[in-house]
Amino acid sequence: MKINAIITAGGTSQRYGKKNKLFEKCGSSCVLVEAIKPFLEIPTVSKIIVGIETSFADEFSAALDLAGLKEDGRIALAVGGSTRTQTVKNALVAIEDDAEFILIHDGARPYVTKKLIEDVINSARKHGVALPLLSMTDSIVDVTNGVKPVDRERFKRVQTPFCARREIVENAYQNTQSAFYDDISVIKTSYSGEIGVVDGDVNNVKITYAGDIKPEPSTDILVGSGYDIHRLTSGNGIKLLGVEVPCDFSFIAHSDGDVPVHAIMDAILSALGEKDIGHLFPVDDSRYDDADSMELLFTVLKIASERGYKVNNVTVAIIAERPMLSPYIDAMRSNMANLLGISISNVGVSATTNEQVGEIGAGKAIAAYATVSLKMA
Repeated sequence: MKINAIITAGGTSQRYGKKNKLFEKCGSSCVLVEAIKPFLEIPTVSKIIVGIETSFADEFSAALDLAGLKEDGRIALAVGGSTRTQTVKNALVAIEDDAEFILIHDGARPYVTKKLIEDVINSARKHGVALPLLSMTDSIVDVTNGVKPVDRERFKRVQTPFCARREIVENAYQNTQSAFYDDISVIKTSYSGEIGVVDGDVNNVKITYAGDIKPEPSTDILVGSGYDIHRLTSGNGIKLLGVEVPCDFSFIAHSDGDVPVHAIMDAILSALGEKDIGHLFPVDDSRYDDADSMELLFTVLKIASERGYKVNNVTVAIIAERPMLSPYIDAMRSNMANLLGISISNVGVSATTNEQVGEIGAGKAIAAYATVSLKMA
């Protein structure tokens, strides 16, 4: 079975605004290219004819090139008409001689799926003609003469793609002299046979106004990792993630030695492509003697903010043979959530031993690993 598809793109987007909506950014390309892509995934679709206004042909060619589709031999152009009906008529001239079925789809429907296309094809193979319909969700009225409520259950919303046997489509379009907004209206002028119906897709919207294009989820996420380790000496306690942990030792450090905070700072700087805290807060700079690591973290967060980013989430693993840290984990998470301005559910803190291996395992040092993701502020 061989199928040809016609993509109607002959309009000039008068309701949309100054730009042609078909070339507005959508997905990884533009509205029109996104509307074509799913048809390229159907093995039986051997040709896709795009009926486009001639003044936009170069822009369409450039869009195909950017999407890596310019050399795809299945995509051909036809001259767009002054009406949708005329655009389809013009495209029908380019249908392959051995094509058995014809699909017709609005170029302004970029969210069509491969599944919907296949559903319509399968229904057309059974019935000869098929199209997707959606139930009405809003109440509707007839305003022909005043305002008259009508039963919405009697009505459906028409979507594309439409699919029918080649001879049915060609006969209907060749014999009509009127302009129609959709294909089923044209078909019904000369065809009285059964119509196959499949469930439409609520996401398969036709772009009419600027707000119809779905905003793309932000991909501006940066991820960085950091590591720090400090030796221990006899003392009266340590600070981890700003929480005082009583014990009989302290860090040997230039600042207060808050190892996991240092790891977090390095992770943030790493995500931003900056040098580590050793360059930002040099050990030979007396300004940072006994510095509060939480205050140093504020400096790093300011750098991120100036670059347009803020912390999205953070995870820290503290490696210490002693003391027992589990009683302090919740306070550490709360502390970091408040300081970073994020939900506590976006802060992960874990603690483990080094199984008596090496300096950490001998209780002579504590280390921490941190992973941070940043998002646009």
